[in-house]
Amino acid sequence: MVARFRSAALLLAVALFCAPAWANDSAAELDAGGLILVPEPGIALASEDLSISRARIDVTYVFRSQVEAPRTVRIAFPLPPIDGRVLSFSALKLPQPERANFVGFTVTVDGHPVEPELEERAFVGEREVTDLLRRHGLPLNPLRVSELVAAQKQIDTAAWAELVKAGLFPDAEGMTEGLWRSEAKFHWLQTFPPGKDVRIAHSYAPVSGFHVLDLKEASRDSYRATYCLDDPGLAAIRRLHARARNASGYLRAFVVPYIVTTARNWASPIGRFTLTVDKGIPEAIVSFCRTGIRKIGPATVRWEARDYVPDQDLRVLFVLPGPGPMGIR
Repeated sequence: MVARFRSAALLLAVALFCAPAWANDSAAELDAGGLILVPEPGIALASEDLSISRARIDVTYVFRSQVEAPRTVRIAFPLPPIDGRVLSFSALKLPQPERANFVGFTVTVDGHPVEPELEERAFVGEREVTDLLRRHGLPLNPLRVSELVAAQKQIDTAAWAELVKAGLFPDAEGMTEGLWRSEAKFHWLQTFPPGKDVRIAHSYAPVSGFHVLDLKEASRDSYRATYCLDDPGLAAIRRLHARARNASGYLRAFVVPYIVTTARNWASPIGRFTLTVDKGIPEAIVSFCRTGIRKIGPATVRWEARDYVPDQDLRVLFVLPGPGPMGIR
């Protein structure tokens, strides 16, 4: 189902949109979502309030222990994996590319900030290369470009040959892109006392995907099915296309993902689930696969559910007129 309003366009992100193009004018989004723990039958998720925009994702949970004794469990927030074999050659831009916490993740418990531990590891295929990278001063995230370049300047010829042989860099002269995959997660121990609600809130910048969009692509059955773009939504895209300021008539499309299915690890369905999507500017068009979406403001829509058992992750499509920022690095 689509939610659409009138007025000016949403502008967030950093680099210029230029004309219709292929690989360099698009990038796939990186999945992230909510908190994860091992299946825990003693703790219920009483409510989840999720707010999604192109700039930020904010989530507030209310947890309730259903056992008579305090329960302490480890909670994790996985960062999206960064696969250098794909993303080193992509136009994708991370929100904070030179930080280990590249999405700016923050968390509070009952209003008090928590400093979670960060676990970082690196792999080539299934083989771990964390120690090898650290031995040569290389970053575990292959998209931390300035740190990567600085470390490469200190590596001698023999060591470089070892790294190429290990599959960390291309075996081609002049190519220095990192080919390993970074996996990282924040985690902390959380105690849930009996008979008391625990409110956990976290926030981060999504790694959204983007692509140029024309009417032919927007009308494809597969495209419409992916984002549940209904007839009124397609009509709104046609109107936006007709008003496009660029000669090609291309629009800018952004995709913000959110994983909700991990909530099934809790003791029961989510008692109350609220999703609010903020388009930023009323003229933008947003579409995602949920029914019963309602408008609550000039640029915001809401979807609500009771006793919710997530069976499908979210892909929120934002469509904006072009030209304008695309988020290309």
